[in-house]
Amino acid sequence: MAKKDAQQMPQVVIFVEGDTDEVLFKALVEYYKRVSETELRPCKICNLRGVTRYSSKLLAKLKNEILPDARKGGYLVQAVCCSYDTDVFDVQSPLIVNWDGLRKQVNRMGIAEFIRLGIKSSIEDWLLCDMAGACRYLKLKSAPKALKGADGCAKLNDLYTKVGRVYQKGYQAKGLVEALDMGVIRDKRKEALKELETVLGVKIKGRPGR
Repeated sequence: MAKKDAQQMPQVVIFVEGDTDEVLFKALVEYYKRVSETELRPCKICNLRGVTRYSSKLLAKLKNEILPDARKGGYLVQAVCCSYDTDVFDVQSPLIVNWDGLRKQVNRMGIAEFIRLGIKSSIEDWLLCDMAGACRYLKLKSAPKALKGADGCAKLNDLYTKVGRVYQKGYQAKGLVEALDMGVIRDKRKEALKELETVLGVKIKGRPGR
């Protein structure tokens, strides 16, 4: 286990499973920086591009890239946060990732904290938390009373079809994400984000405006 250096600044690494998640979490971290009463710990977002890669790629990324880079930069990786859409685990084997085993191996690398952040049920459900922002982005005069679809992605696509467009996941969703109020999303998902906010050092007093 690596020894802690008093001169090293604690760093948080957020692993995400896809491009849409990367876009959203970058926007969320920027929101935290604007509204937090305290300075955030340095944060790195790493896109694994697939939930199964938590088993096959995360440890190698930490060992071969992230930890060496952190040491060179004078950082100490204090916490790892793994974000994932819970719908994958609802329809597939819950053991698609051995979280307990992964936690133990991350801890053996000298990383003190390991956080699982479940996005229920998918990242699109979180985007729809700010329905008003999504409607503004699409130039819809009013929000529909209901959306068709079995999941967040289908519902978001139904919203897009009302203006003759098709919702595209990934980096193509950046324009939508930039139009959303991260404060609204954070307020509606603050329980899920609680541990991440703690390790980042986020302190938000009341409900800040945009």
